[in-house]
Amino acid sequence: MSVPDTAVPAPQHAVLLVRDAVPADYPAIRDVVSAAYRQYADLITHDIFSPYLADVLDLEAHARHGRLFVVEVDERIRGFAAFHPDATVQGVGFPPGWASGRALAVHPSARGHGARALLATGERIAREAGAPVFAFHTHSYMTGAISLYERLGYRRAPELDFNLAARYSRFDAAPIMSFAYLRHLTPVLACA
Repeated sequence: MSVPDTAVPAPQHAVLLVRDAVPADYPAIRDVVSAAYRQYADLITHDIFSPYLADVLDLEAHARHGRLFVVEVDERIRGFAAFHPDATVQGVGFPPGWASGRALAVHPSARGHGARALLATGERIAREAGAPVFAFHTHSYMTGAISLYERLGYRRAPELDFNLAARYSRFDAAPIMSFAYLRHLTPVLACA
């Protein structure tokens, strides 16, 4: 079952909006991503975390491969996600034809206001593009994200997991698993 675009009931005092990002948003997006990912900086070694975060913050590359979305809460950017209509551009083993999400981040002060809406937007865009699957990865140390994805009914796809440490470290680091999650999408029916 897919999450509808209205899956996040914002508090009565907050106004939540998901929209396409524009280059003028990039500084605010980088602030949100940095704040959201800061909690992980001490959980993995610097030689892995730094290049991983630099990759996540490469908004120009994400924009070349797809669309960038932000969540505004009360007219402030509080969340971000990249959408790739061709999941193979990530180079992490997703099959051709699938769509994927990347770099989902919600500012710590706005948790509960955006992740579901960003995921629903990614699913909707993937469905409209005719992708049969919307997929993404999260890392083993991102336990809050794992809980959210499982509550929302995303299915684990361990056959598509990869070792984050091997991808980003220059050294022989202990494995850090990046877990694949996916949802099979129902096609958009054309109105006759």
